[in-house]
Amino acid sequence: MSDNSIKSSPHYLNHRTRLRSRLNDYGIESLQSYEVIELFLTFVIPQKDVKPAAKQAIRQFKTIKGFFDADEKELAKIPYFKDKALTLRKFIKEISLLYQKEQAVQNPISISRADLINYCKTKLGYSKKEEFWLLSLDSKNAVIREDLISKGLQDKTTVYPRQVIETAIRNNASSILLLHNHTNGDPHPSEQDKNITKAIEIPVRILNISIYDHLIVSNDNYFSFRENKII
Repeated sequence: MSDNSIKSSPHYLNHRTRLRSRLNDYGIESLQSYEVIELFLTFVIPQKDVKPAAKQAIRQFKTIKGFFDADEKELAKIPYFKDKALTLRKFIKEISLLYQKEQAVQNPISISRADLINYCKTKLGYSKKEEFWLLSLDSKNAVIREDLISKGLQDKTTVYPRQVIETAIRNNASSILLLHNHTNGDPHPSEQDKNITKAIEIPVRILNISIYDHLIVSNDNYFSFRENKII
């Protein structure tokens, strides 16, 4: 049998093995950004050279975070980013959020406050629409339940204090944490934010329910009513 009859493996298969070895031996920091996306694609595209598509994704969306936050329709314009890849991307994002949530709520939030804030920023910081959430807490400030109170337009959402209060009562909350996002990049509260907080705070106190905090998140920043002594 001649040497010409022996077909060697495609070059990208050995490259994939090297990428996985570097990840396992040295961690994800050992990979360039496009290599992270390339390795991601290997789990759904087993028999193709996906490096060009990975490089195109990084050129277009700049960072790994940009890749995961990218609009699905825009991402789907790049080769190989179809059904399975988009589903895997969503799965990774959702499981990461679930991990952060469980880490944040495994202890009373007064103990794991930093974890809670990181979770809240991940949950809502880059949402393209404003959302208002209620986190009901027990007597030890552990999270009982999360409820989406309102989801609005790009720059505003309508919040009815009565709905917040009724939800807190239904959850048998001892205290509550209010959470919403600003899509404009600035987490500082508007006058409307302050007025809504007051409209909730007065009646819940009568019911012996306290407001632990009101957090506003925007991109990677946050504003705490508690830290700024507004409540």
